Amino acid sequence: MVDLAPRTAGLIPLWLVPAGALLWLGLVWLARGPLRSRWPGLLDDVVALGALGLALLLFFWRPLLTPTQVPRGGGDLVSFVFPLHAFNASQIREGIIPLWNPHLHGGMPQLANFQAAVLYPLNLLTYLLARPFNYGALELLAIVHFGVASVGVYLLARTLGMRPLAAVVPGIVFPYSGFLVAHLGHYGMLAAAVWVPFLLLALRLMVLRASWGWAAAAAVVTFLITSAGHQQTLVYALTVGGAWWLFWVALRHSLLSGMLRPVAGGAGDIATAEPDTKIIPGELRRWPWRALVGDALRAGLAVGSGVALAAPMVLPSLEMARLSVRTGLSYEQASEFSIQPVALLHLLVPKAFGSNPTDYWGPFSNGEIWAYAGIATLVLAGIALVARPDPVRLFLGGLGLAALLFALGPFTPLHGWFYRFAPLYDLIRAPARAVLYLDLALALLAGFGVSELAARADWLASSAAGAVRLALRAVLAGTAALGLFVIPLFYSIILSANDLSNRPVIAVDGLNLLFLYLALTAVLLWAVLRGRLRGPAVGVAATVLIVVDLFGATATFNPSPDDITGGFRHAEAVDYLRAEAARSGPFRIEAATARWQPDLAAVVGLDDVGGLYDPMQPRDYDAARRAAVDNRDQGLYDLLGARFLITDVDAPPPGAAFRRVHDTDDGLVIWENPNAMPRVWLAYTAEQVDLETALAAIRQADFNPRATLYLTGDLPPAEPGGQGEATIERLEANRFHVRVRTDRPAYVVLADPNYPGWVATVDGQPAETATAYGLFRAVTVPAGEHEVVWRFQPPLARAGAAVSLLALLVVGAMALLGWRQGRRSVRGG
Repeated sequence: MVDLAPRTAGLIPLWLVPAGALLWLGLVWLARGPLRSRWPGLLDDVVALGALGLALLLFFWRPLLTPTQVPRGGGDLVSFVFPLHAFNASQIREGIIPLWNPHLHGGMPQLANFQAAVLYPLNLLTYLLARPFNYGALELLAIVHFGVASVGVYLLARTLGMRPLAAVVPGIVFPYSGFLVAHLGHYGMLAAAVWVPFLLLALRLMVLRASWGWAAAAAVVTFLITSAGHQQTLVYALTVGGAWWLFWVALRHSLLSGMLRPVAGGAGDIATAEPDTKIIPGELRRWPWRALVGDALRAGLAVGSGVALAAPMVLPSLEMARLSVRTGLSYEQASEFSIQPVALLHLLVPKAFGSNPTDYWGPFSNGEIWAYAGIATLVLAGIALVARPDPVRLFLGGLGLAALLFALGPFTPLHGWFYRFAPLYDLIRAPARAVLYLDLALALLAGFGVSELAARADWLASSAAGAVRLALRAVLAGTAALGLFVIPLFYSIILSANDLSNRPVIAVDGLNLLFLYLALTAVLLWAVLRGRLRGPAVGVAATVLIVVDLFGATATFNPSPDDITGGFRHAEAVDYLRAEAARSGPFRIEAATARWQPDLAAVVGLDDVGGLYDPMQPRDYDAARRAAVDNRDQGLYDLLGARFLITDVDAPPPGAAFRRVHDTDDGLVIWENPNAMPRVWLAYTAEQVDLETALAAIRQADFNPRATLYLTGDLPPAEPGGQGEATIERLEANRFHVRVRTDRPAYVVLADPNYPGWVATVDGQPAETATAYGLFRAVTVPAGEHEVVWRFQPPLARAGAAVSLLALLVVGAMALLGWRQGRRSVRGG
């Protein structure tokens, strides 16, 4: 059951806030007392994690504590994601694996639909806990992922050597920067992206410790990224993860010793190095090949088994992609939703082109190009790179730069090279989404920058002080340029236009804030240089400045004052259609009004010939449906079985045959098509044709589905002149039971897509199936009374289950090896 009532309270009860505070205070007491001797540094981490929890509450206070919904305008989270998960929840609670979704696009695979994310553990937990499932559960689930991102990048920063206070900075910058905030509505992307810091953490420790335990952890994280349901984010994560792994392998084994050598006085053998031009090719022979093979084996098993754990959805999705509307992309299509160079202004003035998903101007989508990480973040990242350009920081700087160049799409060659030469990149679009890694790199570098400012030992005489002085001069120069030239210029434009709603006003608002945050950053740097701020106070001041800047820019992006789920609440129309289905059997509907959510059928249990655009929807059926709705008076529309059409009250009659059968109080009209074909029927003659001929024939203006059955495939012949009837006895998501009575052998046609994996039995015995009309399913029955059962048993899902079980054994073996390694190291210590 799905609850569609409007939300009248916050997502969490108010008492949970003081309860969480008390829990945190209890953890602080434990860290200061009973646990201090065992874990001396635990207190600092508990305090830091409490700060990150407070940041989550302060950023999302409106949806968490008031009826405000997210995201603004609803977006994909309302229209696309919620119906998929509502259907998943209803099936899982009934103990059914949702292999097939009969409610949208005439019926299509659900487990294979990657964005349905049926196997993602956090989704499954939500389905079981949220009773009843509602949109608020999905909102809360999305918000929880920001906390996951915050903790993940904090832990990554800690393993890179940052102290807890400095690590709080990336723990705030990464989740609340432009990318993740703007993509809250793209839940699958968000759910996959938040695990990237955990993947980088596990890969690094796997290499540095030669650890099978961390290899198992990397496999689990890879599974989480894969099962979260966004192919593009998975491809990007594996690409960046591979580069990160190679980097740490090279550093651990000194493979770059010909180009990098440790600097005297540096922080360890790995953290600090400088160029060396004496490259000796013969050193390849002295590489530790056995250790390298071990590293490669751990990495291959970790990533391979992680993806394989999700094989029950991965393997069927590959087949589904081959049959979907998006089988391949030209470079022009793949480079859609790139960042135009003019939009790079967003990095400094985040609201220059609009402030939320429904308020933007320009030829680009605001939600696809946001990457704002804060002014102080940029300055601190620059300080980190200049003060100590060690390999880790240089890698992060290179990662951020590469992500930015890639995100520019056709404006630089990098994206085109990946499109042509890198596997899978020709199947994904929207290169602007690579700015995830720009935000991640800036977040970590800003943490390193805070570490430099907060260092105690004679740092004023070090390169860090020089970097701070350089940054201060640059910030002061930028502040002066804004205050003396740029802002006065825009004020002159505003005053001459005498229109406070024009775009220069928005621009000067952003420029004034830029001036303010540059000035505050300059004050911070000046105070550090003068010794007015030292040690932890530097980190606190920098964090406060970043929070004020970043939250002011991004916290208002998503909260919506509107009722964004109202398109699902059409109880009168839904009740009428359900009553008709109970009276006369199952049928399909079509919605031709924007007031009816396109995927509402999946939420309330109706069957729709269409739905919101899904890149995985079957290609042949979609082409037939689009041709049918262009002319509802032709036989193709009748073939699809759309018996009822929903329109607005002022819409004209949709076709000559339609009857106006019901007007609702909320301004909808339900029309009936009396010529619509039933969901299942009998035919006694057929014309054998190939698939292309059938698909072309049903689109002809004179096509009559009652006169001719176009059959593709070999079936026992029917006998002309027969009579009988077919009725659906039971209709489930993955199974259809049909009762047939006929006086002669007949073809039984079920108006559901004949997708690979559907098998039929007649009276319990396997039966051959064929494709009817190029789209649907058909089977032959002999004379008499019979039960025909169609079951969806996709072979790739079964094969994926076997692969997943094998992968689980591999991960378990790696975890066991890791446990034994840990035992040996403890005994050795």
